[in-house]
Amino acid sequence: MLDFSQATVLKLSITWTGNKELNEGVVIPSTTLVTVNDYVHEVLIHTFIKSFEKSEAFFSFTHGEDVSHNEVYQSCLQIFENPETLSEQAKVLTDRMYSCSLHSRIKGGEFFVALLNEIGLDDSKLPAIGIFKVVQKEPFLRVEKHSDAYILGVMDGIQTSKLAMAALILGADEAEGYRVLSVDNLKKKDEPSIWQDQFLQITPLQDDYFHTRHFMELTNDFINHKAPAKFQLDTPAKVDLLNKSSYYFKENDSFEINDFAATLFEDPEQQEVYKAYKTEYSEYGGIPLEDQFDINRQAVRKTNRVFKSVIKLDTNFSLYVHGRRDLIERGFDEEKGKPYYKLYYDREE
Repeated sequence: MLDFSQATVLKLSITWTGNKELNEGVVIPSTTLVTVNDYVHEVLIHTFIKSFEKSEAFFSFTHGEDVSHNEVYQSCLQIFENPETLSEQAKVLTDRMYSCSLHSRIKGGEFFVALLNEIGLDDSKLPAIGIFKVVQKEPFLRVEKHSDAYILGVMDGIQTSKLAMAALILGADEAEGYRVLSVDNLKKKDEPSIWQDQFLQITPLQDDYFHTRHFMELTNDFINHKAPAKFQLDTPAKVDLLNKSSYYFKENDSFEINDFAATLFEDPEQQEVYKAYKTEYSEYGGIPLEDQFDINRQAVRKTNRVFKSVIKLDTNFSLYVHGRRDLIERGFDEEKGKPYYKLYYDREE
């Protein structure tokens, strides 16, 4: 769990990088380091906290040959080893960001590289490097008093509550590519991420959060799309499986695939079909998954919403089912020519 309560900004570098497709170039001042007064420091820390306080998924730098060939990793390595190189490495990172800015969504804007200290992770206090790119500025009203009247103007500024592209590199696990948190609010679904895939070149860390999230997602996919046709499941049976899955992840501290499959399905053949689907999911997506791991509570809270145990009936009704499949009866009314559900309960609230 991250703790920013004692975080400080030791050094900050600001440059400017444009869109390479438009030949906008970069602006690198002779002195990229800027002075940070107390108020600016407070706003900067708030910006980083807002960007990463809800982030739970860690990444690490990667490269096809070896992580040491990753340019951003190398720059971070130099800064951690010698903070005096921050300005020099910020220039290297600015040029790299420019070389990746070939998409129309990447507008020209300021590029920040900061060295931070006292970032809490579990029981450790770590140095960190923050990198973020401004892609859009917001108009802000500015009120000034002149003589006996107020003058209202508009100025552009950086929205500190939501950064579009940001990364926080923690000074831990150097040999494995560090621990990296990333925010990319420009990425479109089913598209490579310019920020994560091209600039940073990071890959998800295969920890308990990673395994918990992916097993919940693959289970939801299996129950909603594979199981109904394979096992001839009706909607209440499908919802029952979703509820069982949700309960398992909420109530257990560890996951073991044979135990989980037996919790969902009484039939051994169905259990084997589920485990085969796990292998298929893992191989198709290039996602290595362990069969046993500790369940991560943050991943459960964030991912549990995929288990939508709702039966939607036309546009008139939605049945929220939390358990007891045996109290739901499905039938067909010949006279009305419509299917129906019958619900049994003890009291009405």
